Parts: sequence; C-alpha cells; structure tokens
Amino acid sequence: MRGKQGYRRVAAVLVLLVVLGVAAPSSAAGLAARFEKTLGAGTAPALIKEYGGEYVLPVQQRLWVEEVFARLVAQSEREELEYSLTVLNSKEANAFSLPGGYVFITRGLLNLIGSDEAKLAAVLGHEIAHVEKKHGVNAVLRQMGLTVLAEVGVVALDFLSAELLRMAGLTLVQVLQAGWGREAEYEADLLGQELAARAGFDPAGAIRLLDALAAADDSEQAMHVFRTHPDPGDRRDRLESKLASYWSEPAVVTDVQVLERLIQCRNSHQHRRTDSKDRYVLEVSGESTAGVTLFDQQTQERVLWAENALVKEAAWSPQGDYLALLVDGQAQGELWVLNRWGHVVRKLERVPGTITAFCWSPDGTMLALEVSGPSGSRIVVAYLDADAYAEVSSGLSTHGALWLQDGLYFLNGENWFRTVPPETVPVQVAEPVPLVLQRKRVLTPTLIKEGSTFRLTRPELTPP
Repeated sequence: MRGKQGYRRVAAVLVLLVVLGVAAPSSAAGLAARFEKTLGAGTAPALIKEYGGEYVLPVQQRLWVEEVFARLVAQSEREELEYSLTVLNSKEANAFSLPGGYVFITRGLLNLIGSDEAKLAAVLGHEIAHVEKKHGVNAVLRQMGLTVLAEVGVVALDFLSAELLRMAGLTLVQVLQAGWGREAEYEADLLGQELAARAGFDPAGAIRLLDALAAADDSEQAMHVFRTHPDPGDRRDRLESKLASYWSEPAVVTDVQVLERLIQCRNSHQHRRTDSKDRYVLEVSGESTAGVTLFDQQTQERVLWAENALVKEAAWSPQGDYLALLVDGQAQGELWVLNRWGHVVRKLERVPGTITAFCWSPDGTMLALEVSGPSGSRIVVAYLDADAYAEVSSGLSTHGALWLQDGLYFLNGENWFRTVPPETVPVQVAEPVPLVLQRKRVLTPTLIKEGSTFRLTRPELTPP
C-alpha cells in the first residue's frame, strides 16, 4: 500500500515527465501520453453537451474549415497526437482545446470570423499551440499537486485509474474556466501565429481577430473567447512585434536585369491614376497643395478632396479602391487613406517617426512607408486591414523604396536590397462538392368555371 508520501512521489515523476518535458524511459513517457489523451477524451463529452452538442456545418463551409485545420495540424510537432476539431452548437463566440489534441470552436465564433481564413487560422493555431505546449495537462497536474494529491490515497496507484481520472477531469474543467495562465496564453499566441504563418496564412490575422473581438457588441453576442486571457492590448503589441520576423532578411540585389528594371521603375510614374471604376482621374502636382484635385469623368468637372489638408503626394491603390495621401500634419508627415468617394477611412497615427514617402503593395493591402527619425530613415510596412506595422529594413538606413510583384526593394547607400513578405496560400477545397438544386413539388390550384361563376379546386401536387 502506498501512503501519501508514495502518492506524491509518483505524482512528482509524472509532473516531471509531462510538465517539464524531462527525458524519460519509453514506458513512463507512454504512460504520460496515455494519461493526457484519456483525460481529454473523458472530459470532451461533458463539454460538448454543455455547449449544445456538435453542430454540423454546411458541406462547403465544413470542407473549408477542415482544410484550414489540416494545414495547421501538419505544422504541429507532437506526432503522438491525433488532433480532432469539433464545431459546437452555441451562439457564444468561444474556442478552447483539451489535452490530447481535442480542439473546439463554436458556430458563434465562426459567424464572427466569416470567410477570413487568416482569422480562423489564428484561433485554431492558438488552441493547437495550447496542446503542443501541454498547457492544459500541466495546469491540471499543478492544481492536483496542490489541492488533491495530498488528500487522496489509493491502493496500488495507477495513473489511469477511474478515480484519479475522474478527479483530474473535474480539475480540468475548473482550470479551463479559469484559464491556463497569463504566460501560457502569451506562449500560445506567438506559437499559434507561427503555426499559421508556416501553414501559409497571413500572420496578421491574429491581430485582425483581436480587433474584431474588441469591436463586437457584447449586448448582442456573448463574447467569451479569450475571456480569461491577458489584456488584449498587450497581446496585440506582442503579436505585432513579431510581424517583421516573418519577412525575409533583406538581401543585396546583384542581378543586372533586376537592377535595370528598378532604375526604370524609379524614373517612371508608378501610381495608378484612376479609381477602380475609372471615374476619378488623379491630377498629380509637383508641389504641396491644399487638398487633392481629381477630374470626374462622369460630370466632366474637377473635384477637390481633403481640402483642409496640405497634400504632398497622392496615389490610388493598384486596384483603385483607395487613395493614399501624404500630408503635412502637426510638424510631421502623415498618411491618410480615402475611399473612392473621397471619405477618409483611416489615418496612420501610430507610425514611429515622420513619413517622407510611400508606395502601395501590388495587392493593395499594405503600404511601404519611408519613415525618418533620430536613428535615420527606415522602411515600415503598414497593414491596412490590421492596423499594424512592421519595420522590414532590419536597421538599414534607407532612401527610397519600390514595391514590385516579387518583393519590396529599397536603397541603402548605392545598393538595392530586397525583402519578401511571408507567403500566403489561399484555401482551396481539394474536392469541392457541387451545389445540387433539388426539385420541389408545387401546390397548383385548379380554376373551374361553373356558369357565370368560378371556383378553385383543392391544390394538387404537381412537379414544376
């Protein structure tokens, strides 16, 4: 019979194996893995029931979600686990994971995410990261070591015994409600972002997700996702600080043909002149002017936008959806983004320094800003859909930038350097299921004339 001392000794061994990740004999490691999987499998049914059961997505959406999940799982390193994803039938926006590879997301959160695959990858990557780092089982064992193990004694202790698993399951639910802990959430944020980037998703999706959750109306939709997590602003800053690390290290351009192309592009006008509907033609001037003048080809009149701003430079995005203006504001350069109707939709206000020049990315989702400061000039990329910034010049002093299809180029001294953003691969369902139009019967009444009157017969079921 083992007493309390023996119980604590075995518990300490398991904590070392699972929590600290110390190398152990295969039998002990196998026992720890079996405990983790059994713990998650035993707890999952109760949580699924609590959240309204499993929700069956429409076929096309289910294939899309499963493809995102599969790409993330392919980047995981714990080969002994078989990950699974369950959609819960709850309007509450939430997502969580259990030890052993069990990942859950509610249909409420899926509705909030919509069709943004980068946001979905951020959520699922975060939960996979919890499992990868064993945050759940670690928290359970720590809690049990402090509150339960000292009170329980069993004969011939077995870590897969029904009693111990029952108590561990109860502890897991309690810890899940309280959260894995601040540092665990930070670690899951960064690893989840890394998994998403390696799987071909935009790493800025995690920032967009946090912004979407912050903007959601709590009175209309329960917002419990990340409820127990650290301050969203702090988490956002950490994720934003990692964006530059996903860009390639700037490399000197030596290809003669590329250099000639860069010289030609720099000496030519690279900005789109009209909006996406070819209505407003931008009239570019060579000096700062009050507002920006455009020619309206529909009314054959000139219009003035941003008339209260001193505009130094203006350029439509490559697709013509937005017009960027470099203006003088509060003794430093500011960048305003207008929609194709002339309304300011965003001002870049968190840029660390003075913006002296800018250029659009080919897809129109980012702007490369040349920013001057006490330490010199550098290139900062602004993510328009995430309100985030990344310094991509790696500390090199810059003077001029060009964004071409194959990367972002900038000058340092006499040399051109090239850096490339992280590659993103759109989700494509391998075997799309065609939508089938189902024939439905139609109720068709019959009109019968009887003398000078008409009457309707009982409707009959007839095919359309």
